[in-house]
Amino acid sequence: MEKILYMKDIIKTFPGVIALNNVKFDLYKGEVHALLGENGAGKSTLIKIISGVYKADSGEIYINGRKSFFSNPTEAIQQGIATIHQELNLFEELTVAENIFVGNINKFNISKSKMIRIVDNLLNEFNFPIKASEKVKKLNTSEKQLVSIAKALSLNAKIIIMDEPTATITEHETRRLFEIIKELKSKNISVIFISHRLEEIFEIADRVTVLRDGNYIGTTHIEDVSKEKLIKMMVGRDINEMYPKFNKISEEEIFKIENLNVGNFVKNVSFNVKKGEIFGIAGLVGSGKLEIALGIYGYLPSKWKKLVLNGEELLPERNMFRHGIALVPEDRKKMGLVLEMDVMKNIILQNTDEVTKFGKISWKKSRRVANEEIRKYKIKVSSINQKVKTLSGGNQQKVVLSKVLRKKPKIIFLVEPTRGIDVGAKVEVYNIINKLANIGVGVVFISSELPEIVSLCDRVLVMHRGESMGILDKDEINQENILKLATGVDIE
Repeated sequence: MEKILYMKDIIKTFPGVIALNNVKFDLYKGEVHALLGENGAGKSTLIKIISGVYKADSGEIYINGRKSFFSNPTEAIQQGIATIHQELNLFEELTVAENIFVGNINKFNISKSKMIRIVDNLLNEFNFPIKASEKVKKLNTSEKQLVSIAKALSLNAKIIIMDEPTATITEHETRRLFEIIKELKSKNISVIFISHRLEEIFEIADRVTVLRDGNYIGTTHIEDVSKEKLIKMMVGRDINEMYPKFNKISEEEIFKIENLNVGNFVKNVSFNVKKGEIFGIAGLVGSGKLEIALGIYGYLPSKWKKLVLNGEELLPERNMFRHGIALVPEDRKKMGLVLEMDVMKNIILQNTDEVTKFGKISWKKSRRVANEEIRKYKIKVSSINQKVKTLSGGNQQKVVLSKVLRKKPKIIFLVEPTRGIDVGAKVEVYNIINKLANIGVGVVFISSELPEIVSLCDRVLVMHRGESMGILDKDEINQENILKLATGVDIE
């Protein structure tokens, strides 16, 4: 096989941090090469160097055997390198064709009809199930990804970097994306694939490279490595139990809701949570599982017949947090954090009463609180003044958990709490969940990851098109039963 990209001795430093230390990476034509590592391992820095966002401090990069360095992303694109980011950068009001030609319309000086014809030919060549004339705002997330891929192909990209492409799409959409990737391979286009979902790596990748703490750990063919070996390479130790479970359930009811309705999303859903229980909510995209938490917490208009927390009946209102109902939202960047603020300010944001006297914030107390939470949850920061937007996904999630849990809530709704975080951070979150249950906090665990639902939960409510399809007891919880109910099929 012919090597299209070769990098060696790559070093990149930021003030006080060695992001990459003598890292190497290579890529063959028509290959899917997975890049793995915990959050903060250096993956993002490496792909930013490949795509021209950063310039390496030292080291060598070769494209098709020629030594290359990029001063900006445009130079990388000119060399055939394109990146499909997790957060897609598209113009919703424009058509697929217009999005693909953005920045190039004057260059080509063509009519809309010809533009649509050119783009439809490109889409058909790669079997993309979208139309050039369709407005982007009408497409789902996976179809929008295809628009970004098509844009890269229109620029003659020979290397496509996919950063967490399956994080926000369904299993069915993931299957379709993988078919597209195989089509790209057949046309000698190479893919650098980044994902925290190891099962996907084994399905789609030819080789895998692991980074840890900015260092190159190793590269191997996927058939020559096990899941356990990859985890050990990533975290530097064995993880003997991926899904730790040590909570103890009592018969005491801590939370109960009857006939919850949330707009057009949730219809007459009822459930209760026992003390010490990890109560799961599962369902496909659009099932209403996320809206249950948002409705109870007050982000979406909702109503219910009865809500009881620790024996006290509550009425619907906007400030449920003061009653002891906490939420860790799905989108931590938009709903859980103030990205431009530092770690300390994010932690004290929901705990100002603890650090305020006579209406004035004590920064001495604030620093103490922040340092306590950083130690407690092992948040990796350079200092409490580090901006939270610069943290890895796993550490951002720990900041969200720490500021919410500092208030000692009575019940906490965890919505996709492990999305976009690495294996080691996931195990830490699972341990936190178990500990919360054991100290009497009601835990409602909402996730699209069926293995963690099956392994961690004591009972599972399964949603389908806004309705409850039933609650599975522990001995009934398996992926087959959950999927049957989630697709509207009764369990026999």
